Amino acid sequence: MGRIRGEVGGEAVGTIGDVTIAVWRGMKVVRRKRGPSTAPPSESQRQQRQRFLFASQYAKEVGADPEKRAVYEALVGDKPTTWRALAMQDYLGMPVIAKVNVEAYRGQVGDPIDIYVQDVTCRRVHVRLLNPDQAPEGALGVLVEEGEAERAVPGQDFHWVYRARTAYPGPRFTLVVEATDLPGNTTTTTVEGEL
Repeated sequence: MGRIRGEVGGEAVGTIGDVTIAVWRGMKVVRRKRGPSTAPPSESQRQQRQRFLFASQYAKEVGADPEKRAVYEALVGDKPTTWRALAMQDYLGMPVIAKVNVEAYRGQVGDPIDIYVQDVTCRRVHVRLLNPDQAPEGALGVLVEEGEAERAVPGQDFHWVYRARTAYPGPRFTLVVEATDLPGNTTTTTVEGEL
């Protein structure tokens, strides 16, 4: 059965059978329904179809895992979407490291490094502190310490805090921050700073 969005006599657009009602250059037009393309898909179209296939497979995995499914069902709330659509969207999107705040870091044990990640299913933020002054040629630096950041507020995935575990004399440092979400997408950013 065909569907038309809008009111009868109003701005109706849609397809019924083999007829499409559309707006073209401000005018309402009725035309024959477009059939499937006869041109072979381009390389980028093939890659996009592959990504959607993988996203669909991920959503099936989520459906079979009650714990993961509960995460996405909680995110749905009263939004007009489904847990499956959110799972696919999450698979297709990468975490975004919005900000790494090193203002309170002074090279002392326990100093905080605040990390802000835009991804509602961020599950892990890993931090590596490097000394760039002792780096061999072509490297970012020598590893001083590394570890996992913790959520600033339990149950929320935006603000993470890493607390230094080693005293660092400085003066320059490099941070490599990796954020990983529930589907396993990982984003890395590098921040350089001075004490």
